[in-house]
Amino acid sequence: MKPCYVIVLMICLITLPGLSDCPAIPGVRSAPGSHLSVATATAIPENLDPLWKSIWALGASEHCNLWVLMAIGFSVGILGRFFGVGGTCLVTPGLNISGFPIAMAVGTDLTQMTAKAYLRVSKGGLSDHIDLKLLVLLITGMITGVESGVRTVMWLTKMHLAATLIRVVYLLVFAGLGLFMANEYRKLTRRDSGQTFTDSSWLPPLDEGGTVISRKLQAMKFPPIVTLSASGVQVSFWIIIAIAFVTGWLFGLLGGIGAFLPLPAMIYLMGIPVGIALRTDLYATAASGTYGCLTYALKGQVEIMAVFWILLGTFIASLVSARAVSSVRGKGIQLLYAGTAIAIALSIVFRQFNLIVPAQTLFLVAVLVACAIIIIQTLKDYTKSRQI
Repeated sequence: MKPCYVIVLMICLITLPGLSDCPAIPGVRSAPGSHLSVATATAIPENLDPLWKSIWALGASEHCNLWVLMAIGFSVGILGRFFGVGGTCLVTPGLNISGFPIAMAVGTDLTQMTAKAYLRVSKGGLSDHIDLKLLVLLITGMITGVESGVRTVMWLTKMHLAATLIRVVYLLVFAGLGLFMANEYRKLTRRDSGQTFTDSSWLPPLDEGGTVISRKLQAMKFPPIVTLSASGVQVSFWIIIAIAFVTGWLFGLLGGIGAFLPLPAMIYLMGIPVGIALRTDLYATAASGTYGCLTYALKGQVEIMAVFWILLGTFIASLVSARAVSSVRGKGIQLLYAGTAIAIALSIVFRQFNLIVPAQTLFLVAVLVACAIIIIQTLKDYTKSRQI
């Protein structure tokens, strides 16, 4: 067995004791009226066929609805390949809309992100594309930041502010992405261009020397100065630690969205070459995420079985999405991105106002319809290729 798989298994085993005090997801810690009681939620209708009774029993377990979790994981697996950040940060809002307390939603999201990071690490060992000195500094700063982020979430939870503030952040992210992609689609439609979808045109121009921002930061000679030989960059120790701490804090505070910040921070703020930044970010995310999921688990804010079902849904999606990437392209994916992101933003608004059923329905319909459109287009492309 590969070492990374052993590490993932150890994370699961270590987090299990921290779950003993976790309430069932349809529990008293959820918003009033957001869920049925456990007994009601798990009751199986008597008039169902025996086969459907078995399926219902699996979906209506004591802790959560497994079909919803698999749908969230499946959507992340499909949409993440097309929507980038907009597709892979669905888990925290999806879990919260489905009834998870916000702290548990973040902790569970962070845990499944960490597990996926280890699985990606298993595809390749240490190589020349990792800056070990930078990696050590990033892990140091990010772990400190993650701990601060987790403490911030728990403090906000005691103040009854965590749910509102974190939902507002995700609302701004999805609404911003949706409006941005709708504007990009409008521009391309006017030009009648064959340009393909991108969600990164807002980033500063990148050349061999980095960006204007990275060059200015490298020029700030606050001692000690760290020479990153593998990256060919000299930058202040305090700048590296500050960037690592802030990205780690957002990782611990927000879950999925925060996991994507270290990579652009390394490329656009520190001027690290893209190839080295990609691999270094993967290991830094895995290490800091491990600490984050453990500290969330010790606070009773990780639902480990939810992590399993989300990962299972993502795995099933990966079997489909590999071919879909080459099948679905062009301007239409931008419009799909915009519509899905705006629908998710609206579902977050519904959840904030305790419109539970409309929020859950809109969220699931939005992500599953987007997945269905991509899969149907993939099947059409496959059928055409077979006929040629």
